[in-house]
Amino acid sequence: MTRILIAFFILTLGLLLSACAPKVAELDEGEWAATVESAKTQDLYAKHVNDEGLFFNPWMTQPQPKGGGGFFRMFRYWVFSKKFEPDFPREKYKAVPNNYDYLLDPKNQSISFVGHASFIIKLDGETVLTDPFFSKKALLVGKEVKIKFDFEKLTDKPVVLISHNHYDHLDKWTIKKLIKKDAIFIAPLGMKKFFTKLGAKEVYELDWWESLKIGALTYTFLPAQHWSRRLGYERNSTLWGGFLIQGKKTIYFSGDSGYFIGYKEFGRLYKIDYALLGAGAYIPRAMMHYSHQNVSEFFKAARDLKAKKTIPMHFGIIRLGREPINYPLYEIEMYLEENPSQRDGIEALKVGQYLELSSD
Repeated sequence: MTRILIAFFILTLGLLLSACAPKVAELDEGEWAATVESAKTQDLYAKHVNDEGLFFNPWMTQPQPKGGGGFFRMFRYWVFSKKFEPDFPREKYKAVPNNYDYLLDPKNQSISFVGHASFIIKLDGETVLTDPFFSKKALLVGKEVKIKFDFEKLTDKPVVLISHNHYDHLDKWTIKKLIKKDAIFIAPLGMKKFFTKLGAKEVYELDWWESLKIGALTYTFLPAQHWSRRLGYERNSTLWGGFLIQGKKTIYFSGDSGYFIGYKEFGRLYKIDYALLGAGAYIPRAMMHYSHQNVSEFFKAARDLKAKKTIPMHFGIIRLGREPINYPLYEIEMYLEENPSQRDGIEALKVGQYLELSSD
């Protein structure tokens, strides 16, 4: 009851004050591209926490909306703006059924797309989950596609990688289920207490560029261009990032990120076999461009990373941008029709599909 009253109070206050918030401006794409290109690679290695213990991206701090009004500006947009409803063949890209029985095969080597930023990776005898999100909603935003997942299809002690603390990436309901599987959690700085309070026994915090070996795999936490916030946490009081998973294959998981200079550096440093890369929740661009990539930026990042195969993500089950949940798959297909030379490097999966890893 208390949560309902709090939600009602926030909604009422938002409705009263949102009219005072500034309108969403259009993004100058040329200016934005120039800003990205002007960032310095060395800043990826720079200090990224201030004297108050809050984290930031040293190569480019997050811009604040002109005139302020950040929360209510976003609130008004979500409540009063129309969703972007383009005409495209939605059925062609909808989720497909998957019982995940193959995960129990100890010889299986695969990457399964479970929707949004959730993947299940089988590599070198290990089971790895990225930002697992199996509940029905992210805070107050309900899923359009609800995944019914049988946790008995997972081996005991899976490794769970958490990129940051937003509700669509850190799902408390799912974490509780995984704790019952004696999962091992790897998370950014500032987040260990979240897991131990729920009963997790093995939790590791990593800073950017730090590595940890568990079993047959090595995990390295890498910078991303994003931010953090959650009820009970001050904005940016916990870190964010992506992960490099190294075994017989090297897999990069970008976490949640806007397009930034980090991709070129990761492509220089590592020989990446598979990249799991964001391409969703990008409309409206003026609000989303810093933290999320559109399809054009997805392809730029894929070229920067130079991975053998790049799998798009951050779509398919929940509508956090104004675009339909599977619209990125359509835009990716249209892009590849115009740029067929890039088709071999892209593996666009529907929710529920999986890719068997190559043996070479």
